Amino acid sequence: MEAVYDMTWAEFQIRLFAYRRMDLYEWEKIREQMWITYIANYQDVKKMAKRKEQFFPLRKDKKQSQGVSQEHKDKFLEELKKWQTAIG
Repeated sequence: MEAVYDMTWAEFQIRLFAYRRMDLYEWEKIREQMWITYIANYQDVKKMAKRKEQFFPLRKDKKQSQGVSQEHKDKFLEELKKWQTAIG
């Protein structure tokens, strides 16, 4: 633990990035093994998951949100105007 306390913030971030990348690689290998086991003797092909990503999604497979939707922005601005007129 002493080595962690002696690290700079930049070094810690680099090591964290590498750890997450290696962890994701391990999960990809596990997913590949699970997928092969899943499709090896599957009887009903129509009910089977179409892709590995649907069968066992990982962090990288999930879509990143693009922020707040336009509807929420409009609602926020509307409430902001109401608040500004209420206080003067």
